[in-house]
Amino acid sequence: MPGRSKYIALIGPAGSGKTTLTQSLADWLEYNGISVSRINFDPAVESLPYAPDLDVREFVNAREIALSRGLGPNGALLVSMDLLYTKLGEVAKEVEKVEKEYNIIDMPGQMELFAYRPTGNLLLEQIAPKNRTVVLFLIDVIFATRIDGFISMMLLSYSASLRHRFPQINVITKIDTVERERIEELLSLKEDPTLITEKVSQLKRASTRELMETFANLLAEIGIDFVPISSVSEEGLEELFGEIQRNISEMDEFESNV
Repeated sequence: MPGRSKYIALIGPAGSGKTTLTQSLADWLEYNGISVSRINFDPAVESLPYAPDLDVREFVNAREIALSRGLGPNGALLVSMDLLYTKLGEVAKEVEKVEKEYNIIDMPGQMELFAYRPTGNLLLEQIAPKNRTVVLFLIDVIFATRIDGFISMMLLSYSASLRHRFPQINVITKIDTVERERIEELLSLKEDPTLITEKVSQLKRASTRELMETFANLLAEIGIDFVPISSVSEEGLEELFGEIQRNISEMDEFESNV
């Protein structure tokens, strides 16, 4: 679908559920009559639960890089992404060939690629249209239910968002793995971010508490937003897709007014 094809890029720490959400969101979209392509952009992934329409391992394979250069898993991935950038022209052409109404890009889990190093964002910015792409930053609920973990993940999310040029939606994943009251507590922080400061005041270690209070005040000032979802039960996927559509509509409106 040339011209108006939309992109959804999934980033977040390793184990946050990017690949599983790629599968479940794509299945949900297709069930609702929306065409979608699944693009694996992780050259180090061992196996996938979905059949990718495009797999960058066809261009660069991190396992082969590790063996040929004597690198560990992390080093092999970083080198692989750098090599992938040198093949950007070929990759972009293949992406265009598999374009559908929505295109989900399953990115690697090493956050240094997006929060600190340029390669991940440069690749994404070259293959995804700037006015029709939304980034989802995934946070495992197990880290979000502790206030120190929640603050750390939100700060990492903001750090990543500063490095790319796309609107970003925070997504708390795996909500089916914790008690419902934990989710309600998280939602209360979204509704009233000042509650973060209250929770931080209950931390026992003084050194940690003082630092966290500074970050809590910052988050309370700039606000907090996220969508809680379960890729297993599909809870929250409709709300998430609504947020994706809203962000893309806002970009379209901005573009038409320029």
